[in-house]
Amino acid sequence: MANDPNRLQRQMASTDYLKMRNQHRANIADMVIEIKDEDYADKTAGLLNGPKLIDGLTVYIPSWPNPPAPKETDKVTLYLDNGSGRWDEVGYHEFTRPADGGPLPETFPFAMTIDTNALPDDATCILKYINLDYTDWETESQQATVICDRLPPYKHIPPSELKLVADYLDDDNLPAGGNLNVTVPGYPDWKPTDKIAIYLVDAAAIPEDPSDAELVFFDNVPAPGVNDTTVQIPADKIRAFGDAECVFLYVLIDSAQNPSAVSVHKAVGLTFGPLPENLKPPKVPQADPGPLLIEDVGRGVSVWIDKYDNWKAGDKVRVTWGGTEIAPDLDFLNMLTMEVPVRPAVLMLEEYGQTTTGTKTTAVSYQIFRKGRPFGPESANFPVNFEVPIPWVPWPPVDWPDPVHPSLLAGEVKNFDDSRTNELTRADKGQSAKFTFTWHATAINDDVVDCFWDGTPVTEAQVTFDDSVHTAGDPHTVTIPWSYIKAGGNNKELPVHYQVQRPGVENDLHSAPIDVDVNAIAVELPAASFPKIDNPTGYPGCRSLEPDGALKVRIPDLTGLLNAGDTISFVFIPMIGDDLGSPENPIPGVKFEKDFVLGDSASPLTGFDFDVTPYSTYIKPLYDLNPSRRGRAKIQYFFDDGTEVVGSAALVTRTAFHSPADECPITP
Repeated sequence: MANDPNRLQRQMASTDYLKMRNQHRANIADMVIEIKDEDYADKTAGLLNGPKLIDGLTVYIPSWPNPPAPKETDKVTLYLDNGSGRWDEVGYHEFTRPADGGPLPETFPFAMTIDTNALPDDATCILKYINLDYTDWETESQQATVICDRLPPYKHIPPSELKLVADYLDDDNLPAGGNLNVTVPGYPDWKPTDKIAIYLVDAAAIPEDPSDAELVFFDNVPAPGVNDTTVQIPADKIRAFGDAECVFLYVLIDSAQNPSAVSVHKAVGLTFGPLPENLKPPKVPQADPGPLLIEDVGRGVSVWIDKYDNWKAGDKVRVTWGGTEIAPDLDFLNMLTMEVPVRPAVLMLEEYGQTTTGTKTTAVSYQIFRKGRPFGPESANFPVNFEVPIPWVPWPPVDWPDPVHPSLLAGEVKNFDDSRTNELTRADKGQSAKFTFTWHATAINDDVVDCFWDGTPVTEAQVTFDDSVHTAGDPHTVTIPWSYIKAGGNNKELPVHYQVQRPGVENDLHSAPIDVDVNAIAVELPAASFPKIDNPTGYPGCRSLEPDGALKVRIPDLTGLLNAGDTISFVFIPMIGDDLGSPENPIPGVKFEKDFVLGDSASPLTGFDFDVTPYSTYIKPLYDLNPSRRGRAKIQYFFDDGTEVVGSAALVTRTAFHSPADECPITP
């Protein structure tokens, strides 16, 4: 039996098999798949780092001892079983040896990257590769098992917001040295290894990446995280922010280092130190005692708020008129009383209401906000009356509180003889004008129309509607006395309008204005004077003359009447006879005339003096040519305004320029 050839044959076959198997296993032992340590979240468990898989998974193929012959090629194919039980090709490379027999040109271990789309979201994967050498012999590598987990907690949905004991934290509920209990909402895919990172950030500057923000807590999510659990944040970490509008947000991180989406924000107001208190009622001075009217709104309405206790820089005030908030919130400055304009004004009308009549009580309130935390409100009621004789159409009126009502059309002005429309010239000087308006369609008895010339009510033109005399929708003409025209002055666009008032209705309505071209009034120039003649109706004598016999004249201040650069023409007329009531009787051939340009150095617009001289030509004839030696002298100046020559008021004085025996002594 010992020499049984069959037995020897079997032994030789077994020996050959063991040799082949050992050789095969030795070859396979060298054919491994390498993965870098930093690509693992837990290498011992084979758990890959989830976030790094966003760019795929890079594995490394070590070199093998028997490269191909020169110019020949070995082919390596990488396979992945992504948990489905099926091997999918995920990589391929051909290794061709240079013709000179040198080493393969590739760098080993050779990197092969598996595309991220080939990787599962959450599964245990198996990797291998097959080396098909240049002799067509296939050698399979060892298999590598890894866990591919790319699903974060909440599976990419933002985690629910944290729950706090209060939306506002202060000295009472978060004292220094204490802790803040924060409730972490439970979530169904919680794992005991999940961690939570809680951040506190400025609500006005929330970063996209919360890791740049202030981390106030980091630890495991307490068990069992499928239910709400509580963590404690040291109070001092939060109080270090000071007063602030903040949000808490958090990120959950699983064992594969996958961060969840940033949680829903939990807003919180931090207000430490003394808080606002002792708020005073708001004030609306125009509505106290009131009521507040449309004309008040036209001048601007404001709510006034007194400073409260424990004011702090950064506090804001929000005012509410009725049910409408006045935007935006304003900083409450460090002042005893703060003004908050009510804008847009139309909100007051909308709060009053389209069909409201009479006086309506309106609540005005305000709140103080410190880092988003409200204090108050404090309120007060005010009477408001925006009723008008004619309803507004459209509603609300576009230009409110402009009192011009679209149904009150502009009137028309005619001169005294109806020859000109909306124009008055010098030919109309001293004459009244006519103003025609149309009674509004809804006019009722006792409605009153007041007419305004250049903003001044014309008392004589007021008219009260009487349906026994007037008809709604018909024109009506009133007279504008000259005194109003004169007071309004010349103006190429002088406004004329009318207003409608109704007994029992607080607010008047205005018509659209009509512009009238008025050039009917000549400027009224004050008289010139004699500085040395105190009483022109007396008998001014030699003391009124200058030593050389000149008679000094003064032109008054013409500021506001004429302009620099205007020319005035002056005349001095000596006359026979000293009776101031007698007709003028100029001394023939004796008349002093002189022009002055206002604004020159010698003739300022503010007034100036000059001499009527020489004595022998203009003054002495008053002595020589008057039988009684007493006469009269008239002075006046004129201005050509381009339409007419306007004379100043004239001044006439007696003259008694003589001594008991002769004319006045003159020093040449």
